[in-house]
Amino acid sequence: MRHFAPSAPTSPQDRRESSIGFPIKSVLSGMGITKRKIRKLDAIARANHPEGHKAQRAYSAQPFVLCGIPVRRPHKHSLEYSRLNGRFRLRVIGHPDYGLPFGQDRLLLIWIASMATWQKTRAIRFRSAATILETFALPKDGRYYKRLIAGFERIFYSTFYFTTDEHNAETVMITRTSFRFVSTLKLWYIRGTSSNQEHDSGPFENTIVLSEEFWNEIQRHPIPVDLNVVRALADSPGNLDLYIWLVWRSWAAKAQVNIPLFGPEGLVSRLGNSENLRERDFRRQIARWLQITRQLWPECAATLAESGESLILRPTRKAPRAQ
Repeated sequence: MRHFAPSAPTSPQDRRESSIGFPIKSVLSGMGITKRKIRKLDAIARANHPEGHKAQRAYSAQPFVLCGIPVRRPHKHSLEYSRLNGRFRLRVIGHPDYGLPFGQDRLLLIWIASMATWQKTRAIRFRSAATILETFALPKDGRYYKRLIAGFERIFYSTFYFTTDEHNAETVMITRTSFRFVSTLKLWYIRGTSSNQEHDSGPFENTIVLSEEFWNEIQRHPIPVDLNVVRALADSPGNLDLYIWLVWRSWAAKAQVNIPLFGPEGLVSRLGNSENLRERDFRRQIARWLQITRQLWPECAATLAESGESLILRPTRKAPRAQ
């Protein structure tokens, strides 16, 4: 007869790592709660643990913090997308065969920016696509692997335009920049790999070379965020955009500011949500995203105004910073 020892945690680290662990995870699964929800509950438990958790830094590029790419897949004939943030505008032109980047493609933008920052080079090298999936705690199966390849193709074939207009009493400064996100992409994979096996490049090495323009942008303005929160929001691209924008904006703010939700200067013009979203639905969505963001990032100092027309944001010094 086998004897099993109790599996209670023996250290604070063990207690943190088992915040939503066995057998609770099995119970939640049996109740019909998805793995996505379990992952988010685990991240919330870690964020609110009295002993805290060690934040792992990920990085995003400032242009994609100021203006988000589409949250949902655009219409197949839609190959142009733009977002406005004050004097800053993002415009993306997609390829007819691959379309515009959207949804979880933003994870690839974060991963590429993070790898370039971690490795300190514009030529990123890695062994396997499983590395990307592991970074964001995503399933390592054929479905997600195909999503990665499709996302890389959309990003590689798209052209990005960043424009700024600065006005003062006497002059107008106009800046126009256009570039491809990636200049070279070399990905290896094994044909015929079953969906329940880990996809690997075998004896080959995967290589991604950033365009010189984007590499310079990453070096000048890396936006650090908590990788654990990014993992928890991997399946919620709109919420992820709001979280990263709040981290940057809260850290940059010198005093309390009111950000309008609607109008040309409003938050609705910056995020990648549908432009056809009704005001009451967008307001409800922001309230829900804020609640989740505060659970994952307890230092978040943003609240929705009583009128529901603006976001009240206070500066915080606890936002993740580059090291």
